[in-house]
Amino acid sequence: MKKAHKIRIYPNNRQQVQIQKTFGCVRFYWNFLLEQRMTNYKMKQVDENYQEDKTTYAALKKQEEYAWLKDVEAQALSQVAMDLNKAYKNTFKSSFGFPKFKSKKYSKKAYRTAVGMKVNGQYFYVAKVGWVKMAEILRFKGKLMNVTISQSKAGKYFASFLVETENITAEPVQGVIGIDLGLTHFCITSAGEKIENNHFYRSLEKRLGIEQRKLSRRLETAKKQHRPLAECKNYQKQKLKVARIHEKIANQRTDFLHQLSSRITDENQIICIEDLNVKGLIKNHKLAKSISDVSWHEFVRQLTYKSEWKGRTLIKIDRFFPSSQICSSCGHNDGKKELNIREWTCTVCGTTHDRDINASINIRTEGLSGIA
Repeated sequence: MKKAHKIRIYPNNRQQVQIQKTFGCVRFYWNFLLEQRMTNYKMKQVDENYQEDKTTYAALKKQEEYAWLKDVEAQALSQVAMDLNKAYKNTFKSSFGFPKFKSKKYSKKAYRTAVGMKVNGQYFYVAKVGWVKMAEILRFKGKLMNVTISQSKAGKYFASFLVETENITAEPVQGVIGIDLGLTHFCITSAGEKIENNHFYRSLEKRLGIEQRKLSRRLETAKKQHRPLAECKNYQKQKLKVARIHEKIANQRTDFLHQLSSRITDENQIICIEDLNVKGLIKNHKLAKSISDVSWHEFVRQLTYKSEWKGRTLIKIDRFFPSSQICSSCGHNDGKKELNIREWTCTVCGTTHDRDINASINIRTEGLSGIA
């Protein structure tokens, strides 16, 4: 099994310059190959005898105007060609669409390499960069497949190691759980536990708004003075402040999701959960911000791969299953209920239900019926 471990790294000044050079060359080479491919396609439509331009990195670096490509590791640029070919093929197999050009301003700064990698304790070696200090040791033991070096918007550097390792399945447990996802509470389990929704974005929304308004004012000042933003130190400082707030929100949310998904997969052998259409729900503009804040999709993604690692069974219940309408005691369907109704009494058996706990029990029952 292949597992990835993302670790913060601390390159020195020389290494940072080298990494930034590689980011720029990788972005340039992607755009160059994409433009080449698009031009070849258009010209082929006009002239069937057109000879396609297939200039590669090996030929490109020999040209005097592109000699600077020699300053970075060749494997990183070779990986770009493979990634573009894969993206082009996926255009016809998925909904991602045609590959897009990478912007210097907005694109993610990252590159991947698989040659000359070594890991020794809290240091790792990569060609052209040298030995770089890591925040912690590599969590997985096995064959090192590749490493992706990236930089966040807040300026921090990371290395993501892909390791081919033996998967050690956890010991089987007896627990079976149904999970109902919500907004008032993040999720409610069939055991009656209600996990609080921490509202990570909402908790920092006011502070973020203040800092973003400052950033907008400094942008307007720079425009009035006709100064390029790269030279406006106050603007760059404020931009970093905004990025750090966004990063803090993301880190808090990710930490919460990892802790919760790990606990659930540790304690339960069978996990039943709703298969929600998150993209469709976000179209409701009144709830879009709250739904994005809870990050249901990421939670289900973590449950999926952690269940696979630990030998657990994850069952996704059909999104149209009426979990909130059925009485978990007698099975009677009492019909659709408004969202403000949090408790209701079954008209057949007289059992009073908490809406969310009842839904999670029904989800568990439905999931187990599929196994039987």
